[in-house]
Amino acid sequence: MKRSRQAGVTLVELMVALVIGSLAVLVIQQVMAVFEGQKRTSSGGSDAQVNGAVALFSIEREVRQAGYGLFGGDGSLCPLGINIYYNGTTVSDGGVIRPVAILDGGTGPDAIDFIRSDTDFAAVPVTIVKNMPNASSIVTTDSSGGLAQNQLFLAVGKGGGKICTLMQMSQPPQKTGNGWNLQHNSGQYLYNPSNPNNVFAVAPTYEIGDAVVNMGSLVHGRYQVLCDRLTEVNPTVTAAPHDCANTAPLVDQIVDLQAQYGIAAAGSTQISQWCNATTSSACGDWSNPGAADVSRIRAVRVAVVARSVQYEKEQVSPASLTLWEAGDPGDPPPSRALTGDERHYRYKVFTTIVPIRNVIWGG
Repeated sequence: MKRSRQAGVTLVELMVALVIGSLAVLVIQQVMAVFEGQKRTSSGGSDAQVNGAVALFSIEREVRQAGYGLFGGDGSLCPLGINIYYNGTTVSDGGVIRPVAILDGGTGPDAIDFIRSDTDFAAVPVTIVKNMPNASSIVTTDSSGGLAQNQLFLAVGKGGGKICTLMQMSQPPQKTGNGWNLQHNSGQYLYNPSNPNNVFAVAPTYEIGDAVVNMGSLVHGRYQVLCDRLTEVNPTVTAAPHDCANTAPLVDQIVDLQAQYGIAAAGSTQISQWCNATTSSACGDWSNPGAADVSRIRAVRVAVVARSVQYEKEQVSPASLTLWEAGDPGDPPPSRALTGDERHYRYKVFTTIVPIRNVIWGG
């Protein structure tokens, strides 16, 4: 009996199959590597897009509302300055009140300060109906002004004729025969000194016809870039220097923030030049604008630079990022220089112009 010959795979055929399989695996790996790289780049770019948009929106929202409760129909309520005390420290001794202030960062990021009331009642000041015999006396007004215990209020002179003073309600408003008593005792109320005359150069007493503005919790903040993220801090409550430990992180992978003032000529509402907040600005010294110049600041131009988290093998960004186009009167646009290592990341620049509405409406 003949046995059928049994066929099989030869060694040569097996080796050829292994080579073909290895080549197929190599091609698949290369395709997957390219796909994953593109996906990470796309995902990182999307993160930068979202982070930059959120950071710019946060800044824009506060700049747009800045000065609420500090300006009336005739301009600033405190043209002579403001007294602010907090927890044993004189924060402002008749200093100029600026709804928005840019702190120039030199070759690094700028910072932006803003201040406003956070209550609807700020739009309707109440009138003082009884003279204060001294700076620590109870303030008596024709209405409670919507104030509650622990809230802050601003005492202002009629026609801006006195330095303003920030005070804190130590109890709810008390109804009296001729109005409402606003008590501002010291002790546990950190905005009230025991004797204003000991902490301020001028501690005004307010009289009939002066006014009180409800400031609510007083929104006073500073946006700045620290540790590659946008942070916020209340400079009244937290003293400088500010760092990653004593500020609140808001948005990650924000590496730069630059800003300029939009300046109008005195008596005009039209912006005529864009100026850096420096002593050597092409517009003059705008590092510390006085009360007359504060009313000329009608807008702020802001640029935010967001960075992708993906580190690329090759340099994919230019040596310098221009943050907005040139051509406007005033100072030239800022730029952000990138080191060799920084150029391995991708960046997105977000720019906007924000009107300071309460200054504009205040004339």
